[in-house]
This record gives sequence, structure tokens and C-alpha cells, in this order.
Amino acid sequence: MWVFVVCLILGFCAKIGIAAAEELDQNQLTERISGSAGDVLEDNPVGRLKVFVYELPSKYNKKILQKDPRCLTHMFAAEIFMHRFLMSSPVRTLNPEEADWFYTPVYTTCDLTPNGLPLPFKSPRMMRSAIQLISSNWPYWNRTEGADHFFVVPHDFGACFHYQEESY
Repeated sequence: MWVFVVCLILGFCAKIGIAAAEELDQNQLTERISGSAGDVLEDNPVGRLKVFVYELPSKYNKKILQKDPRCLTHMFAAEIFMHRFLMSSPVRTLNPEEADWFYTPVYTTCDLTPNGLPLPFKSPRMMRSAIQLISSNWPYWNRTEGADHFFVVPHDFGACFHYQEESY
């Protein structure tokens, strides 16, 4: 699962890099290294990889962002930009039955203190709440116990959430 998230982030970053490179002199020749992250985007994944994006209540994402717009410029803004990217991506499917992966858009690091620090103690609770919601309203989490689902948690404390969840 983490490999998929890293690949998505690399693809997202590669897309930004490719767009920036296209703005440079179009006549300038550049050397292409085989196997680079840009190849993922050029190798049109549509028709193969399908990601279903859950439509969660706004308390998990949009309301948090409305409460504190610093999240858009914060160093942990990847969760917001990944959500936006997937919403308009050709890999997105509206049919969960054809999905390979399920994205759960929960902004875990967007709840900031007045000093701009994330509040990690709230994040596991929010993720558990989202899992409870999707597992009771859709059958997809329960089919694989969430093995084909992913969250974007751009803070290093995200690796601890599963352990914390199991210890409750």
C-alpha cells in the first residue's frame, strides 16, 4: 500500500516537474533517463489503474481546510493536493466495483495549532472514524480489511497510527 502512495506522489510531483519543464524553451533538447518518474505519466495508466475516491462528509476534509486555510501552504499540504489531483485524474473511477484502489480523503495533518503545528493526537481518532464510516456504509473496506485502501498522511507520525489503532 505504501508503495502505491509513494508512486502516486512521485507521479504527482513528476507531473508538476513536466509542466514546469514544458514552460522552458521548447527547442532545448533534454536527455531522458529511462525509468524516470515521468515515464509513469507518459505510459498512460488509464484503462489499467483505477482509483475510487470516497465522498466523505466535509468534517474529514473541506471543513478542516475552511477552518484553517494555512493548510494550503503548509509543508504537509500533500494530502490536500493529492485529493485534488485524484479528483481530476484519469485514473479516477466513479464506479467502485472497477477500482483497484480506494482513496480515503481525510486531512490528518491539516488541523493545526496557532503556531502552525499539526495535532497528531487527533489524527488516529479521525482516521478510525472515517474507517468506521466507510466500513459501515460501503462493502469495499470489509472485502479486504482495507488492504486496497489508502490515506495520505504527509507527516512522519502517520506510521504510528495503525499501532495506536490496534492498542485501543
